[in-house]
Amino acid sequence: MTRSVEPMSAVQLRFGVTAVWLLASGILLSISRHAIIGLTMWDADDYLRLQEVRDLLAGQSFFDVTQYRIDPPAGVPMHWSRIADLPLAGLMLLLRPLFGTMLAERVTVSLEPLLILGGSLSAAALIASRLADRRTALIAAMLGSAAPLMLFHVLPLRIDHHGLQTMIGLFAIAACLRQDAIRGGLLAGCLAALWLAVSLEGLPMVAALAALLGIGFVGGGCEASVRFRGFCAALSLAGAVLFALLHAPGAYRLMYCDAVGPAWAGPMALSPALVALLLPFVAHRGVAARVSLLAIAAAAGVALLALTAPACLDGPFAALDPLVRYYWYDNVPEGLPVWRQPIDNAVLLAGFPLVGIAGCLLGWAAAKGRARRDWLLMLALLFCAYAVGLMVQRAGAFAHAVSLPGAAYLLARLLDRIGQWHRAIVRIFASALAIAALSPVGAMAIGDLALSRSGTDKAGARPVRPICTAPCDDFTALRRLPRASILAGLDITPRLLVETPHSYAGSGHHRGRDGIHRVIASFIGDPAIAHRLMIERHMDYVLIEPNGNESAIYGKAAPNGLMARLLGGRPPSWLKPLPLPGSHLLLWQRVG
Repeated sequence: MTRSVEPMSAVQLRFGVTAVWLLASGILLSISRHAIIGLTMWDADDYLRLQEVRDLLAGQSFFDVTQYRIDPPAGVPMHWSRIADLPLAGLMLLLRPLFGTMLAERVTVSLEPLLILGGSLSAAALIASRLADRRTALIAAMLGSAAPLMLFHVLPLRIDHHGLQTMIGLFAIAACLRQDAIRGGLLAGCLAALWLAVSLEGLPMVAALAALLGIGFVGGGCEASVRFRGFCAALSLAGAVLFALLHAPGAYRLMYCDAVGPAWAGPMALSPALVALLLPFVAHRGVAARVSLLAIAAAAGVALLALTAPACLDGPFAALDPLVRYYWYDNVPEGLPVWRQPIDNAVLLAGFPLVGIAGCLLGWAAAKGRARRDWLLMLALLFCAYAVGLMVQRAGAFAHAVSLPGAAYLLARLLDRIGQWHRAIVRIFASALAIAALSPVGAMAIGDLALSRSGTDKAGARPVRPICTAPCDDFTALRRLPRASILAGLDITPRLLVETPHSYAGSGHHRGRDGIHRVIASFIGDPAIAHRLMIERHMDYVLIEPNGNESAIYGKAAPNGLMARLLGGRPPSWLKPLPLPGSHLLLWQRVG
């Protein structure tokens, strides 16, 4: 007997998504409670984001994102956008009268990522509802609440910009699926510009979104032309406005390649502007004229980039010297491709999008008319997100988020089939098995099981030690030292900035490549090299985390270098050990 399911109302969907978000938030808060109490953040970037917000609230210019306590006296001009700082700073200011500065900060860094999670789940549900129905939308939100890669970027204290990027990207896709072509295109273009302004990491997916809308325009149809023109006009105009709002005039000549600054702002405004202006002249002509317009617009953007900032054609990290690239950049797991990840990480990264792809294919095959085109767009976007995620691990969270609507559709149709079975106990068991198997965690478990059955282990994987941004230490003794410049590891520096008033030689952020080079050269070189650099840079102390991944890399690389000698209890004569009660960190003072 077929069991009919009454359609879900919009109010019921909103209530369901809210309930899922509240349940997930409660679980994440419980998981993170000890970290919240100790302000022990999940990643070095979270500490540095907090310090950036503190500096802003302390009076540092909105347009100045330099970290002056890294590689003083000039400091390191960060490539991060103030967009991610604004909600944090606003919430802190709002809560300070109620809780005081310290507690307001704790509440803010715990709550803000969960608000972003709520936005991401809502966006995934919105996409699924536009592709299928509200029941599928609720399932998409439920699957999103069990997606480890997504959840890692929205854990309490996880205030870096990756979760924000995912939320904005999902809403941009939802806008592209809006029935009102002009409004959908305009909204998608504005969101794409905001996505890029948050981080240039969004460029591959914004380019993919523009390319797919462009293909729809080339294929013909008034609706596709209107949507694409609206997208390009909004992308160009909103991008220019955001650039003007986020950059002081004095920064217009700084041609950095790692953010939407002067180098990228021109090309990103020019190419879509040309499409928006010239599209009416070719909209009613043949395919050749439309393709020519897209080619001319793209070539104009590339030409402008080559003329104004040719170095950017090689990518944002091309300027790293070999020492920095080998000992730092190539050892950052989140920037590595899937084949350089441990097997369990690779399975987690690669498994769930396959479920989403299968669901998108099923949705495309079952749909007709406009819905069929929408499913095809979703499938193409998922393929693009999956490819980017396999190339760069940190992009995997967005690939999993884009997989949610397809996976939800596949699960909904499977549950429909199971619902037609006669025996209740069989239906319950089969439904639970289907939900477990098609969830992100289930896809990971199935992959791990397949690997164990095939005899595959981690022997062929590159060993990756857990990166210790800093242990849960008592920093009291370190805070009480007179303000000084300290030679410390790149990984622990961001937390040390938050916990102490001192300055540090460098951190793992690529614009400070000179400081990164000095830190690495000091720790892997002859101690005399470090001695000379410390004198030249007026550094008074050496601080290391002996159990950290970075210390192990330096110690192994140079058995007679400074780090190896410090780890082996053989410091040079010009370093005097100082006690740090309650801390696992080791400190020496330069005495010569």
